[in-house]
Amino acid sequence: MSSERDALMSPVLNRAAIDPRGTLVAWLLRIGMLLALTIVIARVVQLQVAPGEQLSGFVESRTSRQALGATRGDLLDRRGRTLATTRMGYQLIVDPEGLRKAMQRDPTLFDRVVVQLGTVLATSPDEFAPRMIRAIVGNEQASASADATVSRYLRIGEVLNQEQAKKLRELKADGKLPAITIEHEPVREQTSADLLGPIVGKVAFAPKATEKSGVLGAEKLFDDRLRGEDGSLTYVRDANGRPLWIERGAWIDANKGKDVRLSIDLEIQRIVREHLIWGMEQADAAGGRAIVINPHTGEILAMTDHLRHIPDLAPVPWWDPESDTPRTRLPPLDEQPRYKVLRDDPNREIEPTLAHNRVLEDVYEPGSTFKPFAWTLAKTRGLLPDDEVLDIKQKAIFTDYGRRIQDVYTHDDLNNWDAVIRYSSNIGMYHATSRLSFEDLRGMVKALGFGSPTGIGLGGEASGIVTSAKNWSNYTQTSIGMGYEISVTPIQMARAFSVFARHGELAGTLPEIRLTAAGDDDRRGILGDETIVKRVFSAEAAQRTTKPMRIVAQNMDKVMRRQYPDLPEPRYSMFGKSGTSLIAMVPPEPGLLPPGGGRAYFEKQHHSSFIVAAPAEDPQIVVLVVLDDIGPERVRVRHHYGSWVAGPVVRRIVEDTLPYLNVAPDLEEKPNKAE
Repeated sequence: MSSERDALMSPVLNRAAIDPRGTLVAWLLRIGMLLALTIVIARVVQLQVAPGEQLSGFVESRTSRQALGATRGDLLDRRGRTLATTRMGYQLIVDPEGLRKAMQRDPTLFDRVVVQLGTVLATSPDEFAPRMIRAIVGNEQASASADATVSRYLRIGEVLNQEQAKKLRELKADGKLPAITIEHEPVREQTSADLLGPIVGKVAFAPKATEKSGVLGAEKLFDDRLRGEDGSLTYVRDANGRPLWIERGAWIDANKGKDVRLSIDLEIQRIVREHLIWGMEQADAAGGRAIVINPHTGEILAMTDHLRHIPDLAPVPWWDPESDTPRTRLPPLDEQPRYKVLRDDPNREIEPTLAHNRVLEDVYEPGSTFKPFAWTLAKTRGLLPDDEVLDIKQKAIFTDYGRRIQDVYTHDDLNNWDAVIRYSSNIGMYHATSRLSFEDLRGMVKALGFGSPTGIGLGGEASGIVTSAKNWSNYTQTSIGMGYEISVTPIQMARAFSVFARHGELAGTLPEIRLTAAGDDDRRGILGDETIVKRVFSAEAAQRTTKPMRIVAQNMDKVMRRQYPDLPEPRYSMFGKSGTSLIAMVPPEPGLLPPGGGRAYFEKQHHSSFIVAAPAEDPQIVVLVVLDDIGPERVRVRHHYGSWVAGPVVRRIVEDTLPYLNVAPDLEEKPNKAE
């Protein structure tokens, strides 16, 4: 026992007794291990940061970036009502490669998948099945090549609603739809496509685009403002591609696009379209166009057109000079059928947004609605004295250069310049324009904006046709005064007529036309654009022209009461002008020529129009209605003129629009005839 205790109590060996070589080896091992670890870490860092050329092709980032799409801004009408907005829908996605591999295990799988999809999708299997087959066959071919890429993403069918998406998820959960996924898809919807389709436009994939954008109408015009700014989400994933975590700052929010408030008023658009269709039916017209603008701001409040099916229209026998057939000729006037004179618009039936906007795109000769412009120019130049007595009561005359000019009617009091406008005298306008120089009259036409687009920004707008200075002649000078030898669009005419509807010193100036709501306030969607004006006539001459045009409007009301005695008495004064012109023979395709016989017009088919500003003392709106191809029975009884067919439509639009705009009536209410 004592020996054991002695052993425990014996002193510990001193340091000198330890083998120094063992200590050295231990330290060397430690240092070596640290150096090796440092080298490994450095190599890992080097491989991550700057891999060599041989390895770089095999290195794959462990972070993924997912775009967070920005919600598109809304299009609003001038009162803030939504015209187009974005909602979330669902899109069916097929993985062609996953489906191909599943078909290797079960060859009958494809048919079952197509059948199941056909029970849910509105798109026919005849449309989506061939696309799936092409993708699968393409992958089969690509799998045989080492460097080919297989397809893993194929969009199928229409955008789905919640009920469709639910059914597809149930089928997928039951194992009936392998390699099928459902993604969220932003859907652009119009609230009033039938009323405003061509104006609002369309959002779709443009050619070679990777994302949807505005491709038509206001959607295209304001695409940069509406589109917004996409955000992103960056996350770290594991070797199998599964998300692990999101680091701080890796989430960048998307910024919603800005709203745009259009000048169009949804309710005024409805009013105008309803009355336009009524007027077309009354006149048996094949087409109709109408526009309402604010003459002070240039805002378009409503703009619509409509085509009406007329059975048994005869095709025009256009002649192709490259053909071996002799040039066709029209039959005698009393034997001519009603020809098809308006161009086809098949896309209108497919989708309203694809329709031609005929208010902007289709030109016509304005006829007598153009007379106030030439008349006012001569007044501005002091060439039409108020006290001059005219001797122009003849039914027809020959001009100094041998052209025959005639009026529709003669009048005993057609002896002054006001009567020239009041009775729409062609002879009187010949005398007025003969006092103007070619340069003056053509300069006025160009200053009013004719021959150039208005700059509204919507696609397809026509410039119209104005005779060049080189080709301007005495014949042109006379024709322009009567509203012929010039082609215009309704939007050009409405803007030009605003020179008569503006107040004070702004009378005689031309507003800049605009599709956005005017104002610099903080209402949602207001852009704050400036209103630009351009003087064309003196203020005094422009206001003077409204005097005879008031009587024109009053005479139209008398004609309207004769036709429609049950219509309410007018509550608002107006001034305006009617116009009637033959429809020009314009071949639908380059290279074709009109039938022989030297005729430039369809002599039994007309454009009839009426344009007004109301109320007369303080105009708040300019309204133009153009009815295209008035029915033959109206023409036969000579009730096809603008005052007969377009004037009543204008009056109905004025009577419904001004109360909506809170404009007080300015005509005394007459007692009911039955009282």
